[in-house]
Amino acid sequence: MDIDSDACRRHGLPLPAERVWRQFLATLDALPADARVVLLLHDVFGVATDEIASLIGLPAAVCRQRLERAHACLRMHARPLEPYRP
Repeated sequence: MDIDSDACRRHGLPLPAERVWRQFLATLDALPADARVVLLLHDVFGVATDEIASLIGLPAAVCRQRLERAHACLRMHARPLEPYRP
């Protein structure tokens, strides 16, 4: 544990990694369910859109569209993080 981590914990502040994780989860939660599942399967688990299509019952073209929209939504909802200052 470094000095910055100790200072954050003493003052009850989230660590930088925790702040990033919380923001990511909030942004992910803002996605429609079908876009979220396509994003997670594709970007996290490396599943091809053709396979995702067969898993969730949507055409591959629709899955690709949902993936593009999910990426756009994540970029749109992501707030820039303030610089870390303990």
